[in-house]
Amino acid sequence: MRIFLTLAILICFTTQAESLTESAFKDIKIGMSANQASKALKEYESGRINSEDVSCYYLSPSKDENLPHFMIESNSVVRIDVFSNTVTTKDGITIGSSKNEIMTIYKNVKISPHPYNFQTGEYLEIHLSNGYGIIFETENDIVTSYRLGRYPAVSYIEGCL
Repeated sequence: MRIFLTLAILICFTTQAESLTESAFKDIKIGMSANQASKALKEYESGRINSEDVSCYYLSPSKDENLPHFMIESNSVVRIDVFSNTVTTKDGITIGSSKNEIMTIYKNVKISPHPYNFQTGEYLEIHLSNGYGIIFETENDIVTSYRLGRYPAVSYIEGCL
């Protein structure tokens, strides 16, 4: 029994989610230059095509898909996309959290139908005091992904288009 409890405690500590602040994930801040972000994100790949002048692209993890993706627009980080429950908001919301949890934690949540899955999905949008926003995508009242960033980039439905 002691071995089981010890293993359970170790697993809890090693699988703790990393937190997203209202303007950053770790050392990557909204507004920092693409060059600074690229240098800090050593295990990320750029979606930029060198032969073209691309004004919007992503820095995406090359090995660990549990890490967030960073949208670059006009050579600066403008948005952070999260697709895994290994990253939480500073308030503990993550993939798998419920709509009720979001409504309890955040005030003035703007609810709108999901543009593609409007029968069972919603967008829950929170305007932050720093001028940025968070949009949680839900299906059947459960968070399936979310993004944090500057306006209007955080509102882009399909990312860079």
